[in-house]
Amino acid sequence: MASPSSPSPPPSRKVLSPYYMKMHLPGLLFLLLTASFISTAEGQTQKLRSMQCNVKMMFTSNTPCTSCAASSKLTCPKGWIKITQGLGERNCRYTVKLGEDTLSLPGCSHTCKKEIEEKKCCPGFWGTECYECPGGSENPCSGHGTCLDGITQSGTCICEERYSGFACQNCRDETVFGPDCQSVCDCQHGVCNHGITGNGSCTCYGGYTGPKCHQELPLCRELTCEPKSQCVVKAGVAICDCSPGYSKVGSTCQVQDPCASSPCSPLANCKVLGPLKYECTCKDGYQGDGEICQPINPCINNNGGCPETSTLCIYQGPGRSSCVCKPGMSSLTPSAGCFFISECQRFYCDMTSQCKISPNGSPSCVCKEGEIGDGRSCYKSLMSEISQLNTRGRFLRKLNSANKMFASGCSLILTKYGPFTVFVPSLHSFNDKFDFNDTIAENLCKMHIIPGQHLLEDMIKTKTMWTLSGHQLTFNDQSYRNSFRYQDVPGELYTFIQWNLPAANGIMHIVNTLRKKPTFKNLGNPQKTIGEILASMEIFSRFETILENCGLPSILDGPGPFTVFVPSNEGVDKLRDGRLIYLFTEGINKLQELVKHHIYTVAAVTVEKLLMMPHIITMANQIVTINISTDGRILLTDSGIPLNMKNIVASNGIIHTLDGIFIPSSIIPILPQRCNEVQHTTVTGSCVDCKALNTSLCPPHSRKVEPEPLPKECVYVHDPLGLNVMKKGCARYCNHTILKPGCCKGFFGPDCTQCPGGFSSPCYGRGNCSDGTQGNGNCHCFEGFKGIACHICSNPNKHGENCNEGQ
Repeated sequence: MASPSSPSPPPSRKVLSPYYMKMHLPGLLFLLLTASFISTAEGQTQKLRSMQCNVKMMFTSNTPCTSCAASSKLTCPKGWIKITQGLGERNCRYTVKLGEDTLSLPGCSHTCKKEIEEKKCCPGFWGTECYECPGGSENPCSGHGTCLDGITQSGTCICEERYSGFACQNCRDETVFGPDCQSVCDCQHGVCNHGITGNGSCTCYGGYTGPKCHQELPLCRELTCEPKSQCVVKAGVAICDCSPGYSKVGSTCQVQDPCASSPCSPLANCKVLGPLKYECTCKDGYQGDGEICQPINPCINNNGGCPETSTLCIYQGPGRSSCVCKPGMSSLTPSAGCFFISECQRFYCDMTSQCKISPNGSPSCVCKEGEIGDGRSCYKSLMSEISQLNTRGRFLRKLNSANKMFASGCSLILTKYGPFTVFVPSLHSFNDKFDFNDTIAENLCKMHIIPGQHLLEDMIKTKTMWTLSGHQLTFNDQSYRNSFRYQDVPGELYTFIQWNLPAANGIMHIVNTLRKKPTFKNLGNPQKTIGEILASMEIFSRFETILENCGLPSILDGPGPFTVFVPSNEGVDKLRDGRLIYLFTEGINKLQELVKHHIYTVAAVTVEKLLMMPHIITMANQIVTINISTDGRILLTDSGIPLNMKNIVASNGIIHTLDGIFIPSSIIPILPQRCNEVQHTTVTGSCVDCKALNTSLCPPHSRKVEPEPLPKECVYVHDPLGLNVMKKGCARYCNHTILKPGCCKGFFGPDCTQCPGGFSSPCYGRGNCSDGTQGNGNCHCFEGFKGIACHICSNPNKHGENCNEGQ
């Protein structure tokens, strides 16, 4: 029989609002398990498990791209480690503005790495301290809800519908019991043992008994008890005993303290509300329902009230936090916001650059437009850097002659154009007595300039370099390292004193002596037109012959301005395989295209300007690409034809000579070697219903006959029900075009190669060539002739064109 004592009423609970964290602390995966013991005012402790599953991540970034001559000085941002050595990696491009032009140049950069440890909580743990979720990490929220876990979350349990409590440890309805909170209590005059751990048993009020407390005790009907007591039956006798919540003190029933048994969490305060009534309230700095309390982390919600853009919220203990400035920022009152510290006061930039703070607070040394930098210093144009080197340090006043030579002869080139590699002579004052007129200076300085940017180690590896003046340098002297010779003056040795000095438009190398003997021939004449100059010199004779026979009279005698790329005589001679004869006779239109492809009509372009242009479009409306080779030669077209002599000045433009000849793609193939045969046949399209003739499809590479004739009758399979019924239909007629490859007369084989003797007179007219795509090019000689091209008299005693002269 159930005891008639009254049960304690359920305690009231106060649930505090959850907080959400927005701060990510810095984070290879490893686990850190700790336990925190939080003391209460009464000396009690509650063990809070904490478990971190931090992640270490490796980040890489690249320094800004700059000249490879300056890249060795590049540094990584603060906190990053440089993992590339020397020059770094040659895998980038940078731009520099020179006057109105912008150069895009290949450069170098370094790779930097930084390991960041990202703090993360293991599953079932929450907040910046990674405390365990209510109910434990192995069974969060008592298995009846979802815990908001993770470093940015609050650890709050979102309970399933039938459950309640901070750890979802209670049934939401106090009239049900059992693990699933679905069994209903049935106590009529008593209190049910309800809840998840309850079994539904009834504790009856005074005067009642039975499984459901539905039976009245007759012995209690005549017994009247004093207040704070109730009737109970013991050993068959009805007596008055203290009511639940009271205990006998002497002869009276005194109220019991419901908080004495510590029904609340050690982190909660218990408040007596009356007999058997109490309230559990989490202490300041904690949240929960009183039965379960956890620390409040103010940083979770709105960054703890700290300004998110400039501060970090630091958890100081339950309900307590503080604002600290982010790295690189400072403030006397961080809670009001922080400001970037001016790193420029202690971040070293030299006098050539200006220190500026980026939006993320990082300092950097910034260069002016038209300059490049190495992270600390900035470099101006080659001309400016040469002048600066002469005014300070190791080369103070040792570059007087070099400065004078470059300033008089190449100042504009070294200021507005590029890229160039410059050999700067360093002379002692007693040897520095050279005097230059402008003409000598202009020619001499170009002998000290190589097109493109070339580091010393690259030039030594290449072995041969070419100057802007067309002089060849050799670096393969085994006896002297870091030195070179001019090929035309092999007895003079030039040694590098300092090398790989950067400038905005190139690289400088300091050498020990000056090239004293300029060797140059001035082929230009500002009083003559380009046409007149070409006609007056033997080196231009082959191209002049082409001009005279192309049907474009006096094309280069006009006002211009023209830039003409004149092919060498050897380049023209390469066409003397039958192509040149054809161009002069039947291919005159192609010959005119070839001539126009060597003329640029937009401007008279000097070689230094040409270097700034990625390509030009010639008079033939064809593109000529411009590149610099590893040995300093200027290469034109995709075939890489080198420039030879440069900047030959005429009254109406400029001449540059080529070590080859341009062949525009529009005239390839030059010879009429392909004579493909087009064949037409009539075929029928697909067979369809005659009423739907438009759906009849022509085979590939064919089209319907226009105007469309009557269709051809046919039979097709009509299968609407899977019966394969044959039905009469119609098919349209189609024109089918076939292109049959073929060679023109005088050409043979799959590639249509010229027959021996040339296509215009195969076998020199003394035999028949086996031509066509199936031919083998063999000459079947007429009587009296023999040889691969029928070019030999079969009778050794005969000679002459027809082999009919002689004995």
